[in-house]
Amino acid sequence: MTISQISNLMSIPIGAICLGIAIRALYIYRLSLNDMIAVLGFSMLLISMGTFAGTVGETHLWGNHFNAEWVRAFGACSGGLFIFLSSLVKSHIQMQKLRRWQMVTFMIFIAVVLLTPLYPPITSPLVTLALNSCRMIVYFCAFTRYLMLYASKATHFSLMMTVTFLILLCGYALNIPGILHTGLALVTIIAAGVRIVAYLMLLASYLGA
Repeated sequence: MTISQISNLMSIPIGAICLGIAIRALYIYRLSLNDMIAVLGFSMLLISMGTFAGTVGETHLWGNHFNAEWVRAFGACSGGLFIFLSSLVKSHIQMQKLRRWQMVTFMIFIAVVLLTPLYPPITSPLVTLALNSCRMIVYFCAFTRYLMLYASKATHFSLMMTVTFLILLCGYALNIPGILHTGLALVTIIAAGVRIVAYLMLLASYLGA
């Protein structure tokens, strides 16, 4: 098994953890009708589905040669974006609007998935770097927001979320050497391991909230 294949398979635990968070969050939502928990659930579902789709594409499962990197990036960016936006919400009306926009985004995500066979292969590492940078921008915004919340209220939840998004930022930053130089693909395995730790912390953040 090559380093690239190992790196791709490292995405499976990430997708599984995110799916577990999504299932638990949506179950809690059924009991509590807490809109923020619903936003979290669908956000993690987007990340999970994008991650699994990317893994299927990159491992050429069932003989496919689809370019699923667009789906992976869309899922990660949109999922992280709605977690960030939910931290800005100040009223129930705003949260309802956010949930509606999230449903629209989820439908767009499904369309992106269905169009996967039409995407051409990515031949330039600069495209992959740009997609990775989009993830980093979204998670940097979330990190900054929760850092501000921790500075103002110093809650355990805001601290855990700050650390979570900082680790995610480090995980995606570690992708950069492997993107720019194929000889550094081993670093992408480390990057995947770092992101696994981050999503476990995200799970712990909401379990302890």
